[in-house]
Formats: sequence, C-alpha cells, structure tokens
Amino acid sequence: MAIRSITFEAIKGSYEDYSYYIGFVNAKKLFTLTEVSRVDDNPEEGYQRLLGNSRAKKIAEYIDMGDVLPGALVLSAQNGAIKKYDSKTKKLTLNGKEKSLLVIDGQHRLYGAHQAKNDLQLPVFIFENLTREEEVQYFLDVNSLQRGVPKTLRLELTKFTAEPESKEDVMLKLFDALDENPTSPLSGRMTRTKSMSGKISHVAFQNAIAVILEKAPLVSLTFDQKVSILVNYLLAVEDILINKFSNTSKISNAAFFQSIMYIFVDVCYQTYKKFSDYKKESFLEILSPINDIDFDLFKGTNKKSIKEFGDEMRSRIVVADSVSDDLF
Repeated sequence: MAIRSITFEAIKGSYEDYSYYIGFVNAKKLFTLTEVSRVDDNPEEGYQRLLGNSRAKKIAEYIDMGDVLPGALVLSAQNGAIKKYDSKTKKLTLNGKEKSLLVIDGQHRLYGAHQAKNDLQLPVFIFENLTREEEVQYFLDVNSLQRGVPKTLRLELTKFTAEPESKEDVMLKLFDALDENPTSPLSGRMTRTKSMSGKISHVAFQNAIAVILEKAPLVSLTFDQKVSILVNYLLAVEDILINKFSNTSKISNAAFFQSIMYIFVDVCYQTYKKFSDYKKESFLEILSPINDIDFDLFKGTNKKSIKEFGDEMRSRIVVADSVSDDLF
C-alpha cells in the first residue's frame, strides 16, 4: 500500500559506496513509511530491541508538553524508497510506500511522536544502499554508545556479520539447529533475544559450546555430524532426568546445561572407547553413574558452581586414563 509521496528539504552526502540524506520530516507522515523489524517477529531479518510502549508513551507526553526531541532518527532506505533528489532545490522525495524505511535507531522517538497529539518535524539521517550486514553493524555501533544491546541479542545479531564457517557462525547455526530440530531435547527451549527462565539463551549456549567445538570429537566433524552427536548426547541426558525427576525441565536450566556440557568431551571419550560409536544408548550407559548424585546440592548459577557440579559428574564417569584427541 502506498500513500502520497513526501518531499522535504535535505542535504545529500556520500561515503564510500552509499549516500545519505539529512533533513526534517513530519513525524506522523514518516511513521507510515517506516518499519521497525524485531528479532522476535522475524529472526532471519530483524534486529531491533523489543519495542517498549511505556517508553514511547513518556516520549509522547514529553512532546505534548511542547518540548522537542533532539537527535536524528537513523533510517535505512529500502529498495525504491528514494523517488528522487533535486540537487538544485535540495529537496528529497520519498515514494510513499509502506515499510520503505527501516529504523536503525530512534524507534521509541518515532513511535512516541506518532502517539503524541501534537505534530512535529523530526530530524532524520537516511542511509541509501546499505546491505543488511551494514544495517546491523550500525545498529550495534549506535546502541553500544547509548543504551546497551542485551548480550544475547548481540550474539543473535552476529549471524549477519559472522564470517561463513567461522566459530561464531557454527555456534549460531548449532543454536538454531538444536532449537528447530524436532528430535532435539532443546527444541522450543531456546531464546534468541533475551534471557528467560527455563530457556537457553545465546549466552548460556555459547558459554557451554565454545570450548568443546575446538576439541574432539566435534572439531573434526561436519556440521550435520556435530548436530547428530549433540542431539544423541542430550537425548541421553534427557533420559537421565526422566529417570531421576520424571520430567526434563532441568535440561533447559542454563546452569545445568553448562554443567552437563562441561563433561561432554570426557563422556564422548569414554563412549567411543567402550562402544566405538556416539549413539544415545551408548552415551546413556556412560552417563548412568551420575544418577547417584544429589543434584539439589548443586544449585548455584555462577561459574564456580557450574564447574563444581561438572567436576562431580566427571568424577563419576571418568576412568584413570586421560582423554586423547587421537581416538576421534
């Protein structure tokens, strides 16, 4: 759906491969053209923090008291958003198409201005020809200097900037795979954008996975093989929990998850040594001695507590010989 085009005075500049425009636009008209893309709404394309309506309401009240909003909105023009720019009159015309401007920074100011009874002109800084990776990077840069981006959201956003096949890229893909694989015990138990009780965030996941990715057996395996082994391992852990507690909720407890992954390499070593495979049933037999541990004695959530629980489990399943990468 398109509305009438909007024309306003603007200064045009350029830097490297993209252009930008600086000017003032009627807030209520501008709102109809913009899109605030949020990770929770569209994990593949979104990158904004969750919109805070209470914050926007306070901004609206501020405007209605006759005050102005300093600081320009940072927008990214999507394909076809810029209809024309007249260098003689210094006027920029936007095509009037909905969702043709993506908000990189200033979502609350824009929404607050939209809710306000009073109308006003908002300062804008509009990028043209940015890639999605560049949009994400600007969002991170701007917010690192203002209100911080939650760490778990920052990790989710690295999917747009991580080098293909890099460690960061693999961790992000593993996170998605274990969340989306219907056979995975973590399916539906992951949270991409914020910390939530009973769900594994990017932060907890990467704390648990980062080290083991660099060790056998995962280090030398294909991505699909990594997923398969991790699913089998977690299925075995799930069976332990069902046997011990008659439910599996603990598997998505961040501290427990990090503790159980702390012993992953040792369990893999013992499993391969005894069974020459990484099947769920094989993992389960190696893990079975941890059934005798009183889990309630290990309720801490800091690194020390996670390590203590992991060391206790390791002491039950590890025999005297040491782990050797040569076996994998």
